Amino acid sequence: MAPATWNFVVSLAAVINGLGIVRLVGGFGDFLKRRNGLEVTHYWVYSLMAIFQLLAHILLWWSIVGLQSAGNINFLTYLYLLIGPTLLFLATTMLLPTVTDNKVDLHSEYFEFRRTYYVSLLMFWVWALLLWPAFGYPISPTWPFIGAWLVISAVLTISENRHAHAVLVPANLLIFVAIVGMFGMQLGGVARQITG
Repeated sequence: MAPATWNFVVSLAAVINGLGIVRLVGGFGDFLKRRNGLEVTHYWVYSLMAIFQLLAHILLWWSIVGLQSAGNINFLTYLYLLIGPTLLFLATTMLLPTVTDNKVDLHSEYFEFRRTYYVSLLMFWVWALLLWPAFGYPISPTWPFIGAWLVISAVLTISENRHAHAVLVPANLLIFVAIVGMFGMQLGGVARQITG
């Protein structure tokens, strides 16, 4: 597929993914504007999860470029491609806290939305595992990392144990560092390994 055609085709996935970034950054900007009038109960696990969510959006954007080397895509693979950014956007939307009477309790918010949020992430990780096979290639060499994220999301979906969240949410960030260090430093690094 010609680069210009690919850029046009992938632009919708990029827009959906970019909307997630805008939601996160815009929400943080609103918080900064209103910080003096808000009574906020902070929760460090929530803060780390928000950072991870932003990084997941950026990594997705960086990674989708490599799919150009997958060759021709059809409408069904295109629809499949759009599912991932949509799931990540939905997870981001759930992550944003609700402000009631100028009060935000991030601890309570986290445990209220966590089940729906982690189910969305769980579905996203399944999508990510099957992305290259959907295009007719073997599973990505990043599968152990994506599999670890999938397991973490599954555990955090069912567990209300605060210690589990305090351990596994930072583990998400460690996995992120490992996957970027091993596969994501070069644009299209995974694609070169799969299609090379």
